[in-house]
Amino acid sequence: MPSASRPRFASRSLVIAAVIVAACDSSPSPVSTEVEGEQEPSLLFPGEGPGRENAPPPGPGMVGPGSPRPDFGATVTQANAPPSLGGASLVLSDDGNVAFATDPDRDRVAVVDLTTKRARFVRLQVGDEPGRIVTDGSKRVHVVLDRAGSVATIDSASATVIARRAVCAAPQGIARDGSTLYVACTGGEIVSLPTNPTGSPTVLARGERDLRDIVIAGDSLLVSRLRSAEVLRIRKVDGALVSRAVRPRLGFERVEPFVAWRMVPSGSGGAMVVHQMARAAQVDVQAPNAYASEQPCGGSVDTAITSFEPTSSSDALVPVPHTLIGEAVVPVDIARSPSGRQWAVIAAGNGHTASLPQVHLIKALGSGEACQAPLRKFDSNGTRIGAGLGAVDGQAVAVAFRPNESIVVFTREPAALHLRTTDDPWSSTKRWEKIPLGGESREDTGHAIFHSNTGGNVACVSCHPGGGDDGRVWNLSNVARRTQSLQGTLEGTAPYHWGGDAPTIATFASEVFVKRMGGQFLDAPQVNALDSWITRIPAPIVSPPIDDAARLRGKALFESASVGCSGCHSGAKLTNNESVDVGTGGTFQVPSLLGLALRAPYLHDGRAATLLDRFGAVGGGDDHGSTADLTTAQVNDLITYLESL
Repeated sequence: MPSASRPRFASRSLVIAAVIVAACDSSPSPVSTEVEGEQEPSLLFPGEGPGRENAPPPGPGMVGPGSPRPDFGATVTQANAPPSLGGASLVLSDDGNVAFATDPDRDRVAVVDLTTKRARFVRLQVGDEPGRIVTDGSKRVHVVLDRAGSVATIDSASATVIARRAVCAAPQGIARDGSTLYVACTGGEIVSLPTNPTGSPTVLARGERDLRDIVIAGDSLLVSRLRSAEVLRIRKVDGALVSRAVRPRLGFERVEPFVAWRMVPSGSGGAMVVHQMARAAQVDVQAPNAYASEQPCGGSVDTAITSFEPTSSSDALVPVPHTLIGEAVVPVDIARSPSGRQWAVIAAGNGHTASLPQVHLIKALGSGEACQAPLRKFDSNGTRIGAGLGAVDGQAVAVAFRPNESIVVFTREPAALHLRTTDDPWSSTKRWEKIPLGGESREDTGHAIFHSNTGGNVACVSCHPGGGDDGRVWNLSNVARRTQSLQGTLEGTAPYHWGGDAPTIATFASEVFVKRMGGQFLDAPQVNALDSWITRIPAPIVSPPIDDAARLRGKALFESASVGCSGCHSGAKLTNNESVDVGTGGTFQVPSLLGLALRAPYLHDGRAATLLDRFGAVGGGDDHGSTADLTTAQVNDLITYLESL
């Protein structure tokens, strides 16, 4: 994604194609891999080279003639591309009369009086990308600035920033407990700071990376991890990890949780997470619609809600699975009504398809493995003509409930708040009331393609959250392939895929978006827009090492002729774009090392769970850099350097 700000997800070789949305297996063990020394077989990509006669004709995609397709409108490419979805947030004042919406597309916070419909704006610095936000009961709000590494404190009365405090390299989630704020960071830090804007931050803990949201649970902090969809229970007093939990697999199909888009308080002392579920079965990549499904649930990627409840008698954290939520593609937000009788989930992936619901209102969170489909309306021919709550004008990205149980929805493009004009959100006679927030258009066709439900209930971002990777190993026609990250790794690094068999982004548009995901044919301007956005996804901001001397020693080893890492991992992207046999079972493209600390597991089939494992027996030995004779201390120095990239 082209964004001039923000990171997140997958693919460089096999990435955009297979990982972008394959049915999968996070463990390589049940998947057969290539025979030692054999080169990975190239996949046939329609529309490129000798396979051109197999290219799908222009027109609708392959899921089925009745499947709804996104409308991308006139093709436009932003010079300063919008960030990937997932950061925008909405919170209301205690009385429900003032809304605070973070707008990472325009680097601002909207302060909106829902009674007078008056909107004011807090302008932030370019590239700040405001994300999660909390109020503090003192007419202040505190906003995480994702790309600035800071928390901004805003006086709501004057709509001005009264403090900016650095907290970590890449802050994500924020929660308030009395007069203390807690921030969860991608780099694994948990930071506490006073709500008083003059107070200084303190690092409470440094632990596992890829942290996302944070919720207060008595004497504990519940912290979600983005890619694994795990929830960690952290002791508030000292930052110690107490326990962890993840939703169990579903039934015989081994449907597994991944990508926790949003976590909020459950209302019963725990947390509720809206996340995705991936099918671990083999995906036949030569079959049409390999990743897609015309049914509300049952494709490669589904949406689920799981609550996590701490127990009072032990340190355990108990996951409580709820039913799958059908057609909720790219579930960027979830909210609980004040009474606890209703939940709302935002499906931003449906934002460019008028007949698909973006706001899923749920009266009861069931349990089990059933699929909870959204309310639908059909004409006499059975064609879908609308969703239960009516269409929201724009792409929804955040939701909140007012005290009277009515819903407020924030749309990013065009920027606006939408209010249900009744106390009963289920009323079919009431519509949405719109409060326009103005600002320049941030519509970008490449961004839209990447984030849209293709018609097969899956989107590119489903497996590349934030433009990064999903941390999974997928079983693609009995070949294990690790999703590669797209964050800062694509520009100038063609050919793509682990096998180097995808010469251009157009390959992905044809083979993946159309054939595998069931999307419509993309014309040349649309493909160019997708190329522009994807190749401009910024590299992630990585936390600096505690021991910089170790980093420098590792850098010297990395660049030394005797070790030989920089012979292949060279240049700005730390790759020479070549395919090399490094003793790991075949000839594969040299991957970029940018953001490596956030990309476990490693190697083409995920066989190395950690960087230390990569320097063990599974890593190719001296065919993969001359590292066998390095001491334990030298390997640790080298890892410290690699984790800083």
